[in-house]
Amino acid sequence: MLSYLKPAVMMLLLLTLLTGVIYPALVTVFAQTAYADTANGSLIKDQQGNPLGSSLIGQAFTDPKYFWGRPSATSPYPYNSGASSGSNLGPTNPALVEAVKTRIATLHRVDPGNNAPIPVDLITASGSGLDPHISPAAAEYQVNRIAKVRKMDLEKLRDLVRTHTEGLQWGLFGEPRVNVLRLNLALNAKTATTSEVKGPDFSLPPSKVDIEICRKKALLEHPGAIDKERILDRLGQFLVEYNIQDPDGKEWQVLCDLKSGKLIREQNE
Repeated sequence: MLSYLKPAVMMLLLLTLLTGVIYPALVTVFAQTAYADTANGSLIKDQQGNPLGSSLIGQAFTDPKYFWGRPSATSPYPYNSGASSGSNLGPTNPALVEAVKTRIATLHRVDPGNNAPIPVDLITASGSGLDPHISPAAAEYQVNRIAKVRKMDLEKLRDLVRTHTEGLQWGLFGEPRVNVLRLNLALNAKTATTSEVKGPDFSLPPSKVDIEICRKKALLEHPGAIDKERILDRLGQFLVEYNIQDPDGKEWQVLCDLKSGKLIREQNE
């Protein structure tokens, strides 16, 4: 019995050491040495070293002075990197048709004089919901709007877009594309000297920890059952809205700032 058991135990220990310790350690050391930026999330940081986002994950820009990225269908808020997903709506689904109509109306509302055809990537979500890029055509469509808002020279803005247009992968695969976060950071840097815009004023989406803090605070102030929880993005300010029913049957609408964790509105419905 022992003659069979001993080699089995030794093989288990050896494979555990090789695959559970040595291999992960070698891969980690290699990654941190040769590809540190990629291994750590391809983060884009400001001059103080604070992370502004990742070059691989999009952000929800809604201010007319910025380039907007591709719509995101992730839940419960756009560009949720913890829940990558598409809408999974087919081309004949009425919900998709309605969503596209709403996006078209929004683009026309913020840029009423623009009658150019709208590129498809500005009105349809990607399969991942996290696409950080748009097509050069989608960036060109937004140039007039941003130039008006920022009072910039149109050709200088187009030059900025061309500078930040990436070519084919290895010169062979994919399509030309523009990283929206990098372009908006360059846009801020370009206009900051004329005091048209102050610094990078957008923020990362909230984490599960932020949401949990707000949820606990809302239930502490208004004990009961949460009927509805909704994440709101107000030009980069992330809020969470709760509908809470207390033991007496009263309905409360509570709004919490996800950055500060403070309740900013408590309303009895």
